[in-house]
Amino acid sequence: MRHANTNDLQQGYRPADEEVTYEKIFKQYAKALWAEAFRHLQDQQEAKDIVQELLIEIWEKRSLKNVESTIMSYLFQSIRYKCYRYIKNKNAEEHKAAAWSFFQEDCTETESSLETRELQQSIAAAIKTLPIQSSSIFTQVFIEGKKRKDVAANMGISVNTVNVHIYTACKRLKEKLKKIQ
Repeated sequence: MRHANTNDLQQGYRPADEEVTYEKIFKQYAKALWAEAFRHLQDQQEAKDIVQELLIEIWEKRSLKNVESTIMSYLFQSIRYKCYRYIKNKNAEEHKAAAWSFFQEDCTETESSLETRELQQSIAAAIKTLPIQSSSIFTQVFIEGKKRKDVAANMGISVNTVNVHIYTACKRLKEKLKKIQ
C-alpha cells in the first residue's frame, strides 16, 4: 500500500524519508474526515462510506502527488466536495422518485376512473337488455336506493314479486357481465 510520495504529509516529513503510505494517511485523518462528513450528512453510515470512497479514490489515482496545499486541507476540502455532491445527487434522486411516484399515482387514478366508467357503461347496457319491469325494479332498488316495499307499493305488485324480478335480473346481469371480464 505504499504509493504516495507526498509533501507536507506529516510534521517532520523530510524528502530523504521513506515514501509515506496511504495507511498512515488513513490512520491519521480518517476519524477527523468522518466527523466532517457526518457534520454535513447527519448519517453515520453514509459518512463512513464517503470517507472510504475518498481514501480509495486517492489511493487508486495516486492523487496526492500533485497536492499544492497541505494534505490535511486537501483531504478536508475533498471530503466537503464529496458530501455536497452526494447531497445534491440524493436530492435529485428523491425528486425523480417523487415525480415518478406522482406520475404512477396519476396514471393509476386515470386508469381506475376509465375502468370504472367502462364498467358503469357495461352495467347500464346490461340493465337495458332486461325486460322492462325487471329493469325498472332493479334500477329503483339498486341505483336509486328505494326500499323493496316502496317499489312494490308504487308498481301495485307484491314484495315477493319484486324479489323474484330482482333475483332474475341479478342472475341475467351476472351472466352478461361475466362475458365482459
